[in-house]
Amino acid sequence: MPVTLAAVSIAMSGFTTAAIYAVVITELRLPTTFLGVLASAQGAGSIIGGLIVGRLLARRGPVAVGVAGTVLFALGLLARCLPWWPVTIAGALVAGVGLPWTLVAAVTAVQTHTPLALLGRVSATANTAMFGPLVVAIPLGAAAVHLGARPPLVAAVVICLTAVAVTHPRPQSLRSARRMADRDPATR
Repeated sequence: MPVTLAAVSIAMSGFTTAAIYAVVITELRLPTTFLGVLASAQGAGSIIGGLIVGRLLARRGPVAVGVAGTVLFALGLLARCLPWWPVTIAGALVAGVGLPWTLVAAVTAVQTHTPLALLGRVSATANTAMFGPLVVAIPLGAAAVHLGARPPLVAAVVICLTAVAVTHPRPQSLRSARRMADRDPATR
């Protein structure tokens, strides 16, 4: 599950690249040099996120960190839709925290749940699954900008949150499974 969330988040980061350029230039009417400010804010978010992620993984585990990272990344993209440059910077910072969390959660899950003899092959496959979709996502995102700057961002938010909803176990279904296991005499 964390590998799937990382793959979706990383793909959506590529899908939204052209949209972020379009937001800065056409929506906010700022010079292209403002992209450096956004890149710095996202980088600062990544540093902050990197300092926190180890403790968060120890407390919550890779699934929760992957979910949190994907949600934060989606919220960062959503903030970039707003027509005010300070919120755009804040969105870049939040996305910068979330995106590395998805990657670190996925790599941690692969390393902790893979037998040592298979670790190289599984890691290579996971990396391909996480970064391979960028090859398609970037040109699709560039084409989607023809619809406007915001539609690709909103689409990426919906895709990220859908991935979370599909991959994250629902508390109700977990409670139902526990109740059924408690009733089943074979599990006692």
